[in-house]
Amino acid sequence: MYLKEDSAAILVIGGDKSRYPAPGALKRLTPAVDLRFLRSEEELLPSCRSRRPALLVVDLDGIGAPLGLVANVKAADLPVDPIIIIIGDEITPQQRTQAVELGVLEVIERPETLAELQIRLLAYLHLRDRLAKAEKAASERNQRLSEAMELLKAAQRKLLDQSQRAERGSSRSSSDVIANAAHELRTPLHAIIGFSELIRDEAHGPHKDPRYTEYAVDIHQAATHMLSIVDGTLNLARAEAGADPLDIRDIDIGRTVQESARMLRQLAEGTGISLDIKIPDVPLRIRTDPEKVRQIVLNLASNAIKFTPRGGRVTVEVAGLDDGGAVILVIRDTGIGIADHDLSTAMKPFGQVRQPDKLHPRGSGLGLPLTRRFVEMLGGVLDISSIPGKGTVVSVRLPPDAPGSVTPST
Repeated sequence: MYLKEDSAAILVIGGDKSRYPAPGALKRLTPAVDLRFLRSEEELLPSCRSRRPALLVVDLDGIGAPLGLVANVKAADLPVDPIIIIIGDEITPQQRTQAVELGVLEVIERPETLAELQIRLLAYLHLRDRLAKAEKAASERNQRLSEAMELLKAAQRKLLDQSQRAERGSSRSSSDVIANAAHELRTPLHAIIGFSELIRDEAHGPHKDPRYTEYAVDIHQAATHMLSIVDGTLNLARAEAGADPLDIRDIDIGRTVQESARMLRQLAEGTGISLDIKIPDVPLRIRTDPEKVRQIVLNLASNAIKFTPRGGRVTVEVAGLDDGGAVILVIRDTGIGIADHDLSTAMKPFGQVRQPDKLHPRGSGLGLPLTRRFVEMLGGVLDISSIPGKGTVVSVRLPPDAPGSVTPST
């Protein structure tokens, strides 16, 4: 690891002292720098352990096996891992290649002046300091991520405990248990997502190892997916418990559906799907909750888009019924479809139908159950008809007046 308090020590082995800045003069100019010359190769490892150098300079002048010295330093269990550079008057390509393979930072031709060499040495120390800060920041981020993961594990343990108590006859309903657990899971999940974004985006400096970024991306994707499951579970629990009140209004359902579908355009275009919206030429007015209608359209249409291969078509259609109600049709005519015996599974919470020979987008298995609950809250009926390999039609029939609505007197 890098230790900032030891970052100013420079050890030089080999070479002629007269070809380096004088230690005393350098210290007067830059007090934090301690430049020392080793008299023999036997001093190298003991000096590295005692002085913990930030920079080790191996001078090819007077060293019989410089690469062997570097290998010994790399193999030794030292308190710090110093930056190593090699300086020489004549350096062969083979020496450069072997040095890089051993982990030498740089192999340089000897600078013509002492002033230039001094600038180079101080630049390496500055680089060492930046590496120390980057490693410290990465360590802090990893610590925070570990703490967030511990919070998540604690929440999961609490969820298990609450579920077991509910099975033993707890008076609390299962919906309350799920809702409370979902609330507790949201906080650590948001923390995990936030910390993984900091690591992924290198917010506090670049990573030494590119795998940090890859791990952060994996963590971010997994936590985001888990958060979508938690949010869906919470919404379903609220709906089942009657804690999601309706806001009944007089609306033009065609316009509401059209406004909702605008949000789906980008998703459809990004996946190569044609999205058609068909609404009546004249306003079709019913009394219902416009926000629930938007959620129904978004859930069903986005689901259709996700399960339709590129080049397919999804149609959202609104048409009036004789009783004054409305029917919303979400048609996926070239999707992978669902077999009749799998429809009941698809309508259950967390129920996901998998076909071994098909690629399936990642989902929570809560979209259809939640949508059906919204439809029922509005007094409607949801029907699904599907043919595997051909597509699916989902119809939602809504009444002219949602339950609990009061028709304005004329």
